[in-house]
Amino acid sequence: MSPSSALVTGASSGLGRHVATELARQGWNVILGCRDQSRGAAVAAEINRQFPGASAYVLPMDLASFDSIRAAVASLTDQPPSAPLRALVCNAGIQVVDGVRRTVDGHELTFGTNHLGHFLLINLLLDQLVAPARIVLVSSGTHFGPHRALGFPGPRWADPRVLADPDAVHLGQTAKDGRIRYATSKLANIYTTYELSRRLADQDVTATAFDPGLMPSTGLDRDYPSRTQRIYRRLAPVLVRLVPGARHPQCSATDLAWLVTSAEVADISGRYFVGRRPKRSSKASYDEVLAAQLWDRSHELVGSPARPAPPKLP
Repeated sequence: MSPSSALVTGASSGLGRHVATELARQGWNVILGCRDQSRGAAVAAEINRQFPGASAYVLPMDLASFDSIRAAVASLTDQPPSAPLRALVCNAGIQVVDGVRRTVDGHELTFGTNHLGHFLLINLLLDQLVAPARIVLVSSGTHFGPHRALGFPGPRWADPRVLADPDAVHLGQTAKDGRIRYATSKLANIYTTYELSRRLADQDVTATAFDPGLMPSTGLDRDYPSRTQRIYRRLAPVLVRLVPGARHPQCSATDLAWLVTSAEVADISGRYFVGRRPKRSSKASYDEVLAAQLWDRSHELVGSPARPAPPKLP
């Protein structure tokens, strides 16, 4: 698939930074979708210094702003990457625990960023991806609920218009409610993966979901109180050694890059990967009715034209 380009969202830090670096190491050109342009530029400079044969540059993009996403895609249209765009890694994510916040467009921030922003980006980029191409959405084991996610509260599904509504009563204001919103957004990522795979069944574009495991040294805890962040990060090395499923971001990034590049998974679509192994996601995640409803409601919420419906099963 080389020479090829990949767009990685949330590439200025954490898993996104590491997977962009790993893709560049393998000879890919990487487009760093970043809200923080200065941090993104530093990552791009470091990648270009390490791997002179690759090319890394920043594409300004805020997943919490539909206008920013549209501007980013328009920029790619006007100035296409030097190598064919064959991969989109939807990695950027946020977890809000101090109340309820809004996106630029007025939607609840966690659902708006983790799901709606990526949903719009995917639909706007589908015509720019050059087959064979792959779309990978970074999900999370939190979508299983506390029995599989070390006590992390599970998702609480509702009509997507309610999930996107910051004033919906059920969203709540506590840290636990914030974690529920996060788990719900990660379930939405899996619904999107499976529905997208069905809709791309006649095209040479695959869609998969990736569970990177618990990565305690990433910045996903940035919305927690500073004291909690300090304790959590000090414990990170211990957690990685002792907690099942806990991993260093570099290890998860290597597996994520493998999912983007490996010939072993070239024809696999509509699957949920934990590391390099396809696994069953939660029972709820296979509800095709809810997935189709999410797809249609999301188009309404982002204001983008609907893609064709998948063929009906016999």
